[in-house]
Amino acid sequence: MGVKIEKAVYIKTKEMMTNIEADKHELNGEKFTCPYCKKELTFRRSGKRQLENRVIPISPYFYLKQGIEHSENCEYNTFGKIEIVARKAMDLKDFMEKKKQDQYAIRLQVVKQAMEEPPEEEEDVKTADPKGKGDAASKNYKNSGTMAPYLSRMKDIMILRSKMEKNDDIRKYLRLEYKSRTVNWDKFYFGPDNKGLLDLSKYFRNNTKPKHPICIEGMVKEYIKRKDRNGKPYYSFILEKPTVKDTVEGFRHIPSVSVNVYEEHEKLVEYMKDNYKKHNKQIIAYGHNPYVKVNPSSDNTAKFHNITIWINRTAQVHLFNDVYVNLFGE
Repeated sequence: MGVKIEKAVYIKTKEMMTNIEADKHELNGEKFTCPYCKKELTFRRSGKRQLENRVIPISPYFYLKQGIEHSENCEYNTFGKIEIVARKAMDLKDFMEKKKQDQYAIRLQVVKQAMEEPPEEEEDVKTADPKGKGDAASKNYKNSGTMAPYLSRMKDIMILRSKMEKNDDIRKYLRLEYKSRTVNWDKFYFGPDNKGLLDLSKYFRNNTKPKHPICIEGMVKEYIKRKDRNGKPYYSFILEKPTVKDTVEGFRHIPSVSVNVYEEHEKLVEYMKDNYKKHNKQIIAYGHNPYVKVNPSSDNTAKFHNITIWINRTAQVHLFNDVYVNLFGE
């Protein structure tokens, strides 16, 4: 289905309409066309995602019908988006390679190597404030270090995937490789639903624990300052738990995910806290070797799949708000 689209031409009026306007007019299922390549689109209204303690809205969007592709030069063409990333990574030949006319491959072992490089101090550039005051939420963070460009390009790919409905929408054009084998997208990008995160728990608890990086998507519920067993302080950004209604073997299986950052990575901590305060709570983060442990609840009716991923650079995480403040009043 490709990239989620936020504006389209309404066939009945031949006028441009945003996803917000279409949602207000309750045009679910109505026909639209892509403003760039004129391919037919369908509209999907805003919905709800049930989490453990509350319900959050899911943004409306336009999408292609199954089996239809955007034109080659269209703004919303998935492969076109990938080629934009590829042009940025042109000098990183050991990171990204063109395999076919319409397919690239990413070498995840290079991404892992980049993450293992000790992070240098990150630089930040403040955007001018009309009142003459620095706005922490408008800062741009620049990752430094010899391997930083690899992490930045991986972040571009991670953001592109977040704009897709599912892994199938990108796997055709972008292959993931780790050393001598291909990694399925379903073994790399997990969440935010219950099934995806439980698949991650199972994948990393089996006897052949993979070594390649993984990516997690979710919604930050809160953050807490803690200390590790050596007394070293860190921040734990705890994700919302998806609701689980069904039981398996008599238990409800509930994924409990945390993205952790040591306090010493000040710029990264600041970036995450600032975005959280601005309601940019939707998160995609990638790392490797997550910690996974399953613990029973106190009443023995549920099993919590505790999943922890550690990050140390801003290029490993993206926080955004896909809930649309104007529509839902977040």
